[in-house]
Amino acid sequence: MSKELRAALILCLVVGVIVGAARSEPPGSMSAASETAQQAAPKAPELLLSTMPAAEDVTAPVAEVDDAGTRRLNGREGRTVALTFDDGPHPEQTPQVLRILREYEITATFCLVGEMARLYPKLVQQIADDGHRLCDHTITHDTELPDRDPGVIEDEIGGTLAAIRDAVPDVAVPFFRAPGGNFAANVNEVAAAHDQAALGWSIDPADWRKPGARAIHDYVAEHIHPGAIVLLHDGGGDRSGTVSALPAIIETLLAAGYEFVVPRG
Repeated sequence: MSKELRAALILCLVVGVIVGAARSEPPGSMSAASETAQQAAPKAPELLLSTMPAAEDVTAPVAEVDDAGTRRLNGREGRTVALTFDDGPHPEQTPQVLRILREYEITATFCLVGEMARLYPKLVQQIADDGHRLCDHTITHDTELPDRDPGVIEDEIGGTLAAIRDAVPDVAVPFFRAPGGNFAANVNEVAAAHDQAALGWSIDPADWRKPGARAIHDYVAEHIHPGAIVLLHDGGGDRSGTVSALPAIIETLLAAGYEFVVPRG
């Protein structure tokens, strides 16, 4: 067999393999890029709604107020849900969240870090002007706050309140949220002295781990219950997944008959 003929046969064999592989690809198969895109999209609302139990069949996963005096449910009647956003204000993400909430005419609660409130007082003003509730999330986001001296606890809580009111004089700050969710009686007592109710949550999609918009949306939708308080973040890092998930979260819960509220004090 000549070299030319051998080369021609090898070429034909290679082409045949390539064509055969292409023809054997299932009609419903996807490229890696399209598969990734599909995974990033939230589940269809109708699919989630079909698996969501009726409100009367759901038992809230926590007590309305726990032993330390922390509110874990929003305290409103019926099929209600409260959205809360921690660790802002952030110069890019907070305006995006505010724009979405404005579009859907939803009032939420923003738990502000004092250091960020000092850096972005105009955003604090915007949050207040849009009618949202403000929450004290301490000056430095110290997750070990219950172990600190009483003076440090006072400085963390009182200092944040001062930073917020420097931006918006006399604004109400009805809530306190402990960094990392580390609520304790000694911390809650200091907050109460500032007329702040300790505000926890009952649904945590761990958006700070950056699991992606689909995972954030689906977790909230699959764990929703009457009286829920949802923990989300608009600051403290890259929260683009949270911002992307927010419209789908709102639309899915509205379709399920939920009303968006602010928690009772």
